[in-house]
Amino acid sequence: MAPRKGIETREDICLLVERFYEKVRGDDLIGDIFNNELLFRWDTHIPIMIDFWESVLLGSATYRGNTMRVHIELNKKHLLKLEHLGRWQNLFFETLEEYFTGPKVEEAKN
Repeated sequence: MAPRKGIETREDICLLVERFYEKVRGDDLIGDIFNNELLFRWDTHIPIMIDFWESVLLGSATYRGNTMRVHIELNKKHLLKLEHLGRWQNLFFETLEEYFTGPKVEEAKN
């Protein structure tokens, strides 16, 4: 594995998002949510998440969505529980720490 580095470019954001969702897809608790085509579309979600995190961490203003609305709609189709959020967060933090270091890692965690 390459040494960890700071999150500085869109390519870094792509790596973060793609590796994170690889973990999510195989997870025994939340994987079913993300692998159900009626709940989740990989072809549209991944580019949106890259734009979201690029906007949050790099200030690019590429994200134009409404995160609350999307999650409210998802919750209507599949009840989202605190344990789902906890697993999502653990996998996200794990991915951040596996590939990156520096202040943007802490910013992403917050």
